[in-house]
Amino acid sequence: MQEEGAAGGAAASVGTPSGSAAGGGPSLGMAPLEIEAAPQSTAAAPAASTATPAASNSAAGVASPSQQGGGADGAAGGDGGAAEGGGGGGGGDDEEKDDGLPPELDENGDLAYDEAWESTVQAMRRVVIHTDPVVERKGFFASLFSKKPEFADNEIKTAKYNVITFVPVNLFEQFARVANLYFLIIAVLQLIPGLTTTSWFTTVVPLAFVLIFNALKEINDDVRRHRSDREVNNRTVAVLREGGREVPTSWRDVVVGDLVKVTEGQEVPADLLLLSCSDPSGVCYAETANLDGETNLKTKFCYVPTAGMRTADELAPLAKGSYVTCEQPNARLYVFDGAFVDADGRQEPLTSDNLMLRGSTLSKSDWVLGAAVFTGAETKIMQNRTPSPRKITQLERHMNVLVAGLFAALFLVSCALAGGYQGWVATHPGEWYLQNQDEWPYLGVGFAGWVVQVVRFMVMLSGFIPISLYVTLELVKLFQCALVFNTDLFMYHRESDTPFHCHTTNLNEDLGQVEYVLSDKTGTLTQNIMGFVWASVNRTMYGRGGGVGVGIATPALPPNVPSGTPHRLVTDAALHAQLGAQFQALVDGEESDAASDVGQPPSRDVADFLLHLAVCNTVVPGTAEDGSIVYQATSPDEEALVQGAAYLGYTLVSRTADRVEVRYEGATHMFEVLAVLDFNSDRKRMSVVCRCPDGAIRLFCKGADAVVMGRVKEGGCNDDTRSHLQEMAVRGYRTLCIAQRTLSEREYATFESQFRTASSAVKNREAMVARVSERVEADLDLLGATAVEDKLQDGVPQAVQALQDAGIKVWVLTGDKVETAINVALSAALFNSSMSIVELRERDLEGITDDLAAEAAVLKRKIEEVEMENQGMMLPTGATNVGLVIEGHALATFLHKAHQDALVHLCASCKAVVFARVSPMQKANVTKLVRGKLGAVALAIGDGANDVGMITAAHIGVGISGREGRAAVLASDYSFAQFRYVARLLLVHGRSSYKRNIEVVQYSFYKNWAYNCTLIIYAFFSAYSAQPLYSTGLIATLNLFWSSYVIVGYSVLEQDLSPATVLAHPRLYTETMRATRSSFMWRQAIYFLQGTWHACVVFFVVMFTMWTPASDGINSTLWEVGSTMYMSIVITINLKLAMNTRYWTWINHLLSWLSVTTLFLFYYCYGVVWTIFHFEGVANMANVAPVLFSSPQFWLAGVLAAPALALLPDFVINSFQRLLRPNPYQIFQEIEQRQDVKAAAMRELGLARAAARVAEGQTRAVPADETASAA
Repeated sequence: MQEEGAAGGAAASVGTPSGSAAGGGPSLGMAPLEIEAAPQSTAAAPAASTATPAASNSAAGVASPSQQGGGADGAAGGDGGAAEGGGGGGGGDDEEKDDGLPPELDENGDLAYDEAWESTVQAMRRVVIHTDPVVERKGFFASLFSKKPEFADNEIKTAKYNVITFVPVNLFEQFARVANLYFLIIAVLQLIPGLTTTSWFTTVVPLAFVLIFNALKEINDDVRRHRSDREVNNRTVAVLREGGREVPTSWRDVVVGDLVKVTEGQEVPADLLLLSCSDPSGVCYAETANLDGETNLKTKFCYVPTAGMRTADELAPLAKGSYVTCEQPNARLYVFDGAFVDADGRQEPLTSDNLMLRGSTLSKSDWVLGAAVFTGAETKIMQNRTPSPRKITQLERHMNVLVAGLFAALFLVSCALAGGYQGWVATHPGEWYLQNQDEWPYLGVGFAGWVVQVVRFMVMLSGFIPISLYVTLELVKLFQCALVFNTDLFMYHRESDTPFHCHTTNLNEDLGQVEYVLSDKTGTLTQNIMGFVWASVNRTMYGRGGGVGVGIATPALPPNVPSGTPHRLVTDAALHAQLGAQFQALVDGEESDAASDVGQPPSRDVADFLLHLAVCNTVVPGTAEDGSIVYQATSPDEEALVQGAAYLGYTLVSRTADRVEVRYEGATHMFEVLAVLDFNSDRKRMSVVCRCPDGAIRLFCKGADAVVMGRVKEGGCNDDTRSHLQEMAVRGYRTLCIAQRTLSEREYATFESQFRTASSAVKNREAMVARVSERVEADLDLLGATAVEDKLQDGVPQAVQALQDAGIKVWVLTGDKVETAINVALSAALFNSSMSIVELRERDLEGITDDLAAEAAVLKRKIEEVEMENQGMMLPTGATNVGLVIEGHALATFLHKAHQDALVHLCASCKAVVFARVSPMQKANVTKLVRGKLGAVALAIGDGANDVGMITAAHIGVGISGREGRAAVLASDYSFAQFRYVARLLLVHGRSSYKRNIEVVQYSFYKNWAYNCTLIIYAFFSAYSAQPLYSTGLIATLNLFWSSYVIVGYSVLEQDLSPATVLAHPRLYTETMRATRSSFMWRQAIYFLQGTWHACVVFFVVMFTMWTPASDGINSTLWEVGSTMYMSIVITINLKLAMNTRYWTWINHLLSWLSVTTLFLFYYCYGVVWTIFHFEGVANMANVAPVLFSSPQFWLAGVLAAPALALLPDFVINSFQRLLRPNPYQIFQEIEQRQDVKAAAMRELGLARAAARVAEGQTRAVPADETASAA
């Protein structure tokens, strides 16, 4: 999305012939210079949740896109092409940019009133400039005994911990996780003497591993934050002092009121009120990529009375008796309300154009001098720092339910086994080995004894919940992102050198369950490379004959027009004729003052039209290395219009605060800028008031066609222009209307007086300025209309088609007018010729005002219309082939809480939906509806700052690295350069990540279930005594070593189908997309049944084999039996995973063999430890390994027979399932295997080329009958 809108919340100021203020600059007036502190209000505007990048970025988020940039080109899109809130410098797709407040709705679906912000505005602060250093007491003890300072210091602290707080804070956060707290309780219980039958070592070791792992990760992250803080706080900047001194000062020591000098290329250390700069006109430029991700320059203006002053001594006389009053610290990046107040109480307003924010970089100016207004945590960049939203995947929610269920099952099993113990003890009185049962820790028969035994069993069986699962899952996701996603060359964009990048690692499996993709249009589906293609001037359309086709001679063009220019309008021969001798002089490269005096003069209508485009904009001209003019614009649309006009002979040469210079007709002409009426989302237009070279005062206006047409004088609109606008919209072009008006001196004087009064207001300034602007922007003369083309990116139709074939619904949300949006939807294959299109427009609500029943009736009719269209096409039940188009004004009505259910039902019943003329707030609210009402996983994708709200509101946010800067990228979970990559991200990586990660979770629960079932079975053979079967070291290391790294390798490397097969058959995605909690639980239940069988087989085979007396009559000891059974369990669970592995690599083999073979070595080392160190829990393993390794029963029963018998039913069942009732992916596995065999056979026969063709096209030539059966 484009960054559009006028900079700042306040309108631009009015200038005078002397040029003391202009175009967004400060208004006239003398004001001395004080910035004095008044009591600071604690109220501050809430950070913009819908427009902040991820909190991991210390840069601020984007708050109010509607107020930055410039130009009304964002209004493009014709009839309200700027969305309900939208527009600004970026064409019809550009929407309203919010003011930094979160897009929350009240109970009626309207934007909630923000009392906090209202109180902030009412409590203004006063700040005083000083030229002497302020002595501050710093340090821990100083802070204890001094009162709270009025202003925050400039030291930034983004680190989470320090040396003192790390241990308590980190442990508190880790034990806030229920699983960690559970195992902590288990460990504490094990430390109570005699209470449990297992050593504390079995729980403390794995728990310590988990805690240390997470702590080390936190330390690593926080050390980097400390380094970043230290580097930023120790940067130096020049602070001006009396005597002409420029004192190098650390950023941390800058205080409110300091005079700070920033040089070109230097970052701004605090929010500075601009007083002076190297440009005598008081204009400077800031690059705000750190703030909002935008790479285009923003124009800033110094306070006029101090412009040109260089030292503190020059500024000191103005400081006496004057001060600055301004708003309290808040998160609104593009709004600043303040005023200079002199000794007599006169106020001169200050706007955001006078404020250069911390984090921005000075550009194209040698130096600026400013007074620090906000420092440290009170700067707008820091006010915008909000925590990243915690996004929990569906799999994690399933895990939480499963853990709760297992805990309940564990408690019930422990109660039952404790009851068995009570019964057994009651029926075996007097046994010699049961003496002293009435003393601790044996309390005999009774409730107390039962409780103690319940605790013992719960401790012994605590392994039912795998302690290492969370760490394993985090490692798995980290490796998937680093080794799979980020290294995928098929998602690398070579032209822009942009790789795929994961900004978060906890959402991988949700990529496999996406049901809705909500996409921006401009810069996301399209290239955001604008071409000025058509123009309607004086009832004539130019550009339709432009361009070069086969057999058509190339028209002569000026030398500065590159070949293949997207501005096809400049190639129109009919337009060349209207420009006369002037254009021919450009072609000949002989432009001179005499060019306009010979030959045919240009058409006055065309000349006025092109001159308007060159003057009415906020584009900043610059000079390239070769001397040519290059343009910096906040909007690609605006840049396209100015560049197109330049190619046709009307070249914007320079722009300052009070004048614009345009070269045309062989000479350079100066236009004195008297006022700039900025674009905003309500006005959907911008205007510039200039004194032209002929002395006349003219108002140049451009904006959305519906808005400008309504301001044209009676009889000024014509059917030809309306028809041209309609034709432009149908072609998918972004439209603007161009108009102007000549003001008399008297009219201007009246306007200037009213505008000055409105601009000087401290409160309600925007509303007052808007009312004055309304009066002057009337009775306009229509000059024509423009059409700007933004072509689709490569591969967009194919990607959209693949997503729809996969069952994913694609919704596009754009600021364009309806006709343009429909055309783009058709081009992108979102709509097709076989679909019926249903529209929900503003006209459907005509005559309805605040009538919920009538509005509900409209929705009901549309739902019935969709149902009738589907019935008429005789589609299968549940299928749909209807496209829905919703206009922004209608959407605003139906976002009311009373209509939300019906609106969601209407949208969900359609195959594709296009939302036209919508604002960023509406985008975010639609996304929230999908999440809240449909309960579906939604992915939002966009490229601009005004897409941030939608991106952060979705389950998964994807940022496009395009021409709109990095705001969307910084706020996203994943980012790449082209929309077409989203198909591969979901269909290939999303599907495989879900299958891999769900296997990690279910396998982890399965292996612990199988292991602990052997303990439950043994309880029946040990009088329910809670006697453990395994040694302490074996219990502690199961999840750490013998079953952990093999599943990590599986989760990164496993590939059930090749990416080519999945992309060729997108319907395979439905396997994971439609997976539900019930299917997850059912699959886990099957795993538990298999684990129960495996435990029973292993237990009984090993138990009765090992306890059979040897030839010498000696039985195996408990620890020998337990160690054999443990080995058998480890082999079984590893072979189980091997059976589920299809894609074998040397890494899989290595990890699988290591997990088993190293256990043999561990047995030997474990038995030797007791002979060296007398550690608790190791004595019972002394000499066990030599006995086992020399025992035939160990090898035959434990290593071979038990695992084979346990897994035999799994193998048989899997084989019959694949043969009799295969899943779709299993069918394609067979197809791939057959193709691989065929290719191998050809290679054996020496047919290398044929084998390569088979391997390359194995998924493209799938037989029709096999494809049908798979579907």
